[in-house]
Amino acid sequence: MFDRNIEFQRTQSRIRTRFIAAFALGTSLITFTSGFFVFLYMKSPAFENQLTGQVIKQLDWIIANEFEKKIKELEPRPVADVNDPNKWFWDYIEKRNQEQIEEQLNWGNN
Repeated sequence: MFDRNIEFQRTQSRIRTRFIAAFALGTSLITFTSGFFVFLYMKSPAFENQLTGQVIKQLDWIIANEFEKKIKELEPRPVADVNDPNKWFWDYIEKRNQEQIEEQLNWGNN
């Protein structure tokens, strides 16, 4: 069946095939490991914070515009209520309106 006297030779094509297989295995392991670490990073709070920061940075002006539109739709409160839970908001509106009036008066003087 198997003759022990026969010597097996490693041909060039066999060596090349083994090199290609080892190289492909190494490349696959590096790719899998990199993908695994990217997956872990994307599940981390650091990635979420970075992504949220980038999104908010792009949306700041939209939020500011929408807030200004809603403020313009509000009507002033007729009588100050000491027990009003939204007193802070109305105080903010009054302060903002006063600042805008002062800004417009100063702009006309310049």
